[in-house]
Amino acid sequence: MKSIDMRFDLSLINRWIGKKFNKYKCDTFEFTNSVTQIVGLYIEDEVYSLTNIQEPVDYFGMNDDISVFKLKESEDSSVKSAFKEAEMISTPINGEITSIKVVNELQKMTIDDMPKYEVWFTRAIIFEAGGREIAFEKSIVPFSEEIIIRRGYNLIDGLESNESFLEDWDDKYSPEYSREIIKLG
Repeated sequence: MKSIDMRFDLSLINRWIGKKFNKYKCDTFEFTNSVTQIVGLYIEDEVYSLTNIQEPVDYFGMNDDISVFKLKESEDSSVKSAFKEAEMISTPINGEITSIKVVNELQKMTIDDMPKYEVWFTRAIIFEAGGREIAFEKSIVPFSEEIIIRRGYNLIDGLESNESFLEDWDDKYSPEYSREIIKLG
């Protein structure tokens, strides 16, 4: 069985507990609460890029361009729009990070009654800072480069279901998925 692990590094995220979440930077919202490819996270004096960019991936036996959700230390100059001449905005948070929820998804695929794939990736990261939550969620559409941003309370309840992953496969494919929620802080 092929195993692929694209989850965020929890040791990196755990370092953020107790630190000040200054702001996040992204494209302006036009028609939805999602942005394309990148969000900059500004925590204390550090900058991190949260990206969701297409890469060639073995997608259950088919080599295809699938968006891959990544988190890494970055620089402010690297947080720029995927679109030419697009305006990026900064949204202030200015709150201490008291907890973080990381939502990981496991997708399994059985082909012709044989377990063939096990794919782990991070679906969402939810910060609690300044008494409210901020969620950054990877779109459930495999090739979509959108990152959905929500602010409010109990945001874990608003994450998109991925029931569509279970649909529209040939008869020889048997998909299943599950999620784990890891709370830090």
